[in-house]
Order: sequence, then C-alpha cells, then structure tokens
Amino acid sequence: MNFNKLLLSSLLLAASFGAHAAEYNLGNLSAGYTGFGGNIVSGSFMDKINFSLTGQTDGSFGAGALNFTVGGAPILNISGLSLSLFDNSDNNLGSGLDFSLNALNAGSYYLKVTGIANGFSGGMYAGGIDVSPVPEPGIWSSLMAGLAMLGFMAFRRREM
Repeated sequence: MNFNKLLLSSLLLAASFGAHAAEYNLGNLSAGYTGFGGNIVSGSFMDKINFSLTGQTDGSFGAGALNFTVGGAPILNISGLSLSLFDNSDNNLGSGLDFSLNALNAGSYYLKVTGIANGFSGGMYAGGIDVSPVPEPGIWSSLMAGLAMLGFMAFRRREM
C-alpha cells in the first residue's frame, strides 16, 4: 500500500515539472502598444501569442523575465528566455528579446515564447508589441502633389 502511494506521489511530482504550453489571443492590432505575459509553475514552457495586423505596419517586439530572489534563493526565475515572431505559414521573421521589423503586411502572426521556469515558485515573464501603421503610397503621392501645387502657386505670384 505504501509503495502505491509513493509511486502515485512521484508521478504527480514529475508531472508538475513537465512541459507547459499556453496559447493567448491578442486580437487585431492596428497602432500602439499591447502587453502580454505568462506565469509558469515550473519546468520548460512554450507559449504562443496570436495576433493579427489590420494593415501594413512597422513593429517592435520584446520580452523579459521577471526574476525575484530572496536571500540568494531564486523564488521566481526563468532561464533561457527566447522570443520569436512567425507568420501564418510558420516562417520565422525575427528572434531575440528585443527586435524590430519594418513593413509587416496585414495578416495573422504569432510570437513563440520559450524558456525554463526554475525558481522555487516557477517563473514569470512580460513582453510587448508596439505597432505603427506605414503610410500607403497613395498618401505620399497626394502629399507630393499638394506640395507641387503650393510651389507652382508661389512661382506664379512671384511672376506677377
């Protein structure tokens, strides 16, 4: 009987240190900052953060571990934290804890956050996405046409 209890508790303990995976959906991003984060109990993890871009945008992506130590003992700790951006075809577009990409097209994307939570209480991380729309070519041509008209009008006034 004691052997069965020992075996059951060992299996439960081993399961608690297994791989962790979570999936989050941030929805449509058009402009500004959007934060995300995770609280991992213990062990290796791979979180997936889904989002969509509504138009062509420039984007900055970043993440960091929120480590907490008391008296030299790691209460919250994540080692080997990594962040990667993928498009909906699973192409890796960028990696690193802080990176920027220009002219991302409208569509679906996801961030993959991986690491090992090895503090006494696991680990925590936080990150963010900052996107800003890229002006469409039509806007630039309208601006240039307007400036040309102003220049022409100033030239005609000088002639008179």
